[in-house]
Amino acid sequence: MRKLKKTASVGSKRRRTAKPPGSSSSSSTEQSKCLVAELPNALIIDILSRLPIRPLLNCKSVCKTWLHLMSDPSFVRLHLERSPTTLLIQKTPFERKESTEMLLVEIVEEDISKPFYIEIIRLFPTKNFPDTDVRILNSCNGLLCLYEDSGDKSDMMVHVCNPVLGEYIDIPVVNTDKKFEHHLAFGFSSVSNQYKVLQTFYLEKDLTAAPCLAEIYTVGTGQWRSIGNASCRLQSLDANAFLHDSIHWIEYRSNSIGFVSAFDFVLEQFKLVALPPASQIHDGMGRGYPSSVGVIKGCLFMTNGVCIENEKFEIWVMEEYGIKESWTKKFVLSNLEVENYVSYQPLYFLSSGEILICEDDESIGVYVPKLERIHEAKFYKGKDCFLVTAHNPSFVSLQDIAKGEELTVLRKSLNSAAAAISDNQNDLAGLIDILQAQLLRKTGNGKTVNGGVLILVS
Repeated sequence: MRKLKKTASVGSKRRRTAKPPGSSSSSSTEQSKCLVAELPNALIIDILSRLPIRPLLNCKSVCKTWLHLMSDPSFVRLHLERSPTTLLIQKTPFERKESTEMLLVEIVEEDISKPFYIEIIRLFPTKNFPDTDVRILNSCNGLLCLYEDSGDKSDMMVHVCNPVLGEYIDIPVVNTDKKFEHHLAFGFSSVSNQYKVLQTFYLEKDLTAAPCLAEIYTVGTGQWRSIGNASCRLQSLDANAFLHDSIHWIEYRSNSIGFVSAFDFVLEQFKLVALPPASQIHDGMGRGYPSSVGVIKGCLFMTNGVCIENEKFEIWVMEEYGIKESWTKKFVLSNLEVENYVSYQPLYFLSSGEILICEDDESIGVYVPKLERIHEAKFYKGKDCFLVTAHNPSFVSLQDIAKGEELTVLRKSLNSAAAAISDNQNDLAGLIDILQAQLLRKTGNGKTVNGGVLILVS
């Protein structure tokens, strides 16, 4: 069992032992500083953009030059292109009056022959995101869209936030008490370079009495505008379903058949994504429709429900976006729960072939192909239900993309932003117990297979 390293908080100061002038350690350090100082800025930016988020935040405290470079648009763009997908987990206890902290879980795979390991970053209300009863909607380019449950209120608030930088803006949504089947989604147009929030709703409780309407809020304009009737209506969003300027979701209609619906933030149009032939897919009741949708290695994927007949769960990948004939059945998961109608949502595909999969928003399991089942030890299991979304941490600043909006900066400098993200293990132990263990992958003949996983138990 590999032990968890105990490190200082990001941005904290460590006591240094004085070295006599002229010592080899001192001269070596000075020489290193000179070598780094001579590197071209473009090369430094290229190197920094490849680092995981935690050491990258530490780099902000190295010198003013690096701090400045990490605010440079070329670094922001390059880092965003390379930013690894992480899992952002938020507990959602049934009764709560204020926001709960979030866990940013970065999965680091150094070598396919070695077990992966994780880095955990805690994100706090008042330091990383608004201190209100917010819940995760979805993520796009490192910006997080959060919403407040309006309850009986006539209005609600949506927040667009960069939790790494501790910045957010408020977007009011009015007359929510008069809107039925009201749903929202957050996305980006690469053509106009604008971020947008979409909402769909009905004005009548009887959904057959009036059409579904759609409105768009373009960040920086300060107002909602109608885009007419919605040919598809938003429903619950899966963890990672933004691809090619479009948000995707599973839409269930009156006949209980599901479709992969999408909204293009460039054209501001709804669309349906063609599915594989119905004769090739099925759900647990023998009907052909998807149960979840997401993105794997730049491709759209969809899943069907667990088949009651053989307890199998299929994952189909669209290898060429928009081309129906490119759908390919890539994974077949076996021995899944069928009696209690557990819903499964793939979250993360490891290079070893293992899949992190969310089970009914109550736990995250690890499907091991060589075992042909979900491992009994959970990657994450909470005492309460939770929300999870795929998130690519970035340094996209709302100061640059939300001009004209009232911006709230929770911390006044990037150094303090780095210092606010702590990995103090004494504090972390109060939130979760970390069992850092390697799971032995065993085949039928008992041989150990390479691979391992870190287990989080909340």
